[in-house]
Amino acid sequence: CFRAISRTRSSSVSTVSLHLSPNWIALLLIGGVIAIAAWAYLTRYEALAPRERGILLAARLAALTALLVAAFAPVLSVPLAGKARNRLLVLVDHSGSMSVRDASGGKTRREAADSAAASIAEMLGGRYDVRVAAFGAKLGPFARGGAAPASARADEGETALGDAIRMALERNDPDSVAALLVVSDGAVNRGEDPDRALGGAVPAYSLWTGSREDPASVSLVGVETPSEAVAGRPAPVSVRVRQGNRRATEGTLRLLEDGVERSRARFALSAPGAAATLSLPYTPSTPGAHFLRVVIDSVPGDPLRENKERLIAVHARASTRRLAILASRWDWDLRALARGAAEDTSWSVARFVPAAGRDVAPIDGSRTPISFEQMLERAAAVAIRYDARALSPERSAALHRYLERGGGALLWIEPNGAPPAEGALTRALGIVWRNWADAPGVSASVELAPAGRTSEVALLGGDASSAAAAWGALPPVAPIIGIGHASLLTPILLGRIGEETVPLLLTGRIGAGRVAVLNVAGVYRWGLTAGGLSAGGVEGAFFGGLCRWLESARNDRPVRIEAPDVSAEGAGVPIRLVASERSSGAIANVSIVPESGGAAVTARLESSGEGIFTGSIPLAPGVHRVRAALERGGRIVGRDSMRVAVGSGGLEYEALAAEPATLERLAAGSGGMVASLERPEPVVERLERPDSARARRAEIDLFHNPLLFLFLVLALTVEWALRKRFHLL
Repeated sequence: CFRAISRTRSSSVSTVSLHLSPNWIALLLIGGVIAIAAWAYLTRYEALAPRERGILLAARLAALTALLVAAFAPVLSVPLAGKARNRLLVLVDHSGSMSVRDASGGKTRREAADSAAASIAEMLGGRYDVRVAAFGAKLGPFARGGAAPASARADEGETALGDAIRMALERNDPDSVAALLVVSDGAVNRGEDPDRALGGAVPAYSLWTGSREDPASVSLVGVETPSEAVAGRPAPVSVRVRQGNRRATEGTLRLLEDGVERSRARFALSAPGAAATLSLPYTPSTPGAHFLRVVIDSVPGDPLRENKERLIAVHARASTRRLAILASRWDWDLRALARGAAEDTSWSVARFVPAAGRDVAPIDGSRTPISFEQMLERAAAVAIRYDARALSPERSAALHRYLERGGGALLWIEPNGAPPAEGALTRALGIVWRNWADAPGVSASVELAPAGRTSEVALLGGDASSAAAAWGALPPVAPIIGIGHASLLTPILLGRIGEETVPLLLTGRIGAGRVAVLNVAGVYRWGLTAGGLSAGGVEGAFFGGLCRWLESARNDRPVRIEAPDVSAEGAGVPIRLVASERSSGAIANVSIVPESGGAAVTARLESSGEGIFTGSIPLAPGVHRVRAALERGGRIVGRDSMRVAVGSGGLEYEALAAEPATLERLAAGSGGMVASLERPEPVVERLERPDSARARRAEIDLFHNPLLFLFLVLALTVEWALRKRFHLL
């Protein structure tokens, strides 16, 4: 029977071999038994004819011979030949650097590599099952024999040779692969280390193409963006250009945003290999991610265009964190809120009033209306009067979405206002509205609710004891409404009216965001100095702490999407969704919409355990909005979104000289060989040698073989039958 299948590669892959592992004690015992049997049959049975004694002795010796064979533990090794078990994987480089036209005959490196791969497949097709695939940022599909490897934009871009090797070995049965042949210029700038990916699993052969010198071209070889940029302040971009083997060159470098030129600079390179570093002025206008293109204008006599453009991202933060306040009227309480927030110099206040439709109009500086969504996106936190005038149905729905995805909002109930129309936001808050019409002028003292004793908002920067004393020392305030029930919100501050209490401040979560509801009028009196507080009064401690608490909603959202700002064209955008808690049974869906317009791309991420979901999604060049949602049991657990960009350029074009040293290390570590594509004979001849083939061998245990046992039983049975026939039993 077959005990094991092993792989070998030697000069005797086509021969049959026998391996013995004798048990010497068993051999000595069996030898003694054979001697005794021969002596007995030759001397003790004189009544039998010599012919009959010989037949009996032969039967006994046959049985003992079977035992003798088993004692030697013989194993027969038989090669299993065939091309299907002798596969040659040919990986052809289709990355961006292979577009350089420096191969013989005026061909590009890629054209020369494709032609060589087809010829090699034809020459070695009789010995190997040849499979050819193109690779760049990822590995394309394998084609049989001399068929041209499939090549699409998805296979181009940067060079990830290590990733391609690992994927090739995963797609093919390792026992069937005899060798790996890489046809490339050797430049690797992405993914796993090729030596580690191969791990010596199979011998790697390589044919390298291209010149060891940079082509006669001017390239972008480095772009550095500021580590920290602030909206409205200069954030220059540093760019390094270098030319290859060409004479003195002058040119223009430009910085573009959304197709609009932001700055330019001239450069002069005086000799082959010369380089220059230039600074391109840039000032981000708004906080957030800004995607810019660095471009070298056309250079006369330059054969390449791909190495003259780079897509980059600059992240700008606001010079101050903004609190956006939206109210239909401006009163003393809102002034107290603005003073308290602005006491922290890292915060600024922007005031808005409702405008037509879903727009809002600033009342400071420019009065040009903007959309309510823009106001939300530009703010670190928002404070909105909770009434029908400020929160129209459209704004209410937009605010609910803002909270769902991780925003922070203070909803301050408007005195004598009408509640917003019922919708998703009002249902999420769960507030039962009851006016104080039957008790005008009611006032209440302030005290900590049980939950307020551990709330950073209510503790005013101290402990529960000092905070309780400070709140009790404040002037009385007027509750605006009676709140009978708030299912999702927890009272933090209470107003005491005789023996009864009414919630003054409630906090909680809606989706991934944080929300606070303030149900009080007359808080401008809190600006007076209270015991234990600084001269700034409670305004800075309370309203400043409340703003910081609302802003922190972005840090504790239930899901967080992660992806590189810029991905190379054709590489696929790696997306990672991380849940703050374990998400067994959850499903992660992604929707990606191009900002320039076009159809959305949807995908489902794969769970990798521990609340992490991953995937790689190919996208067209441009800027895209990525939205991810985690769903469990038909319910959305959390959402997140971010902007990403896909563009050409990048590391692939920083160095365009061929680098055969990478391929030489790969071959040396695996027992392969490297040669130039101009002189491929050493590699081809090596692959044609018999000892380069890899065969699978079947090892047959003869001593465990049922046939040997059957032979032993048959020999003993024949001897027993003959002894009975000869009247020896």
